[in-house]
Amino acid sequence: MNSKVDFAAGGIVLLDKHILLVKNKRSNSKGDERSWWGYPKGHMEDGEKPVDAAVREVFEETGFEVKAKSNKPIAESRYEINQAGENVQKTVWLYEMEVIEPFKNEPDDEIEEIALVEFDNAHDLLTHDEDKKILKYVFNK
Repeated sequence: MNSKVDFAAGGIVLLDKHILLVKNKRSNSKGDERSWWGYPKGHMEDGEKPVDAAVREVFEETGFEVKAKSNKPIAESRYEINQAGENVQKTVWLYEMEVIEPFKNEPDDEIEEIALVEFDNAHDLLTHDEDKKILKYVFNK
């Protein structure tokens, strides 16, 4: 059985040694039957560069205007989800970002809550182990 492939991009947004996290509303994906904490991220639009998608998705999901520190991702996450009975191979590129203007816009309706927290709180909040590994890598802990 072949799996579908999906690419996404998002941000590791840092502000004064705090990291920006989002609480996503539950979805139709198997394993996401309840809300979960993670990094702001989302699907790339046709023809969109991953770094541009990451900046756009962070703004849409959090309302924070950001810019990427580099065109090269700081981390990559690969995992499989089951969406509507179909296995989907996900690849997510995460970019280190800095805040230009916080709270410039309202978060979109996919997000239940946003949090700007220190490392220990972020580690406790993050739902998925892969996101916790990325956090440790980014903060070199």
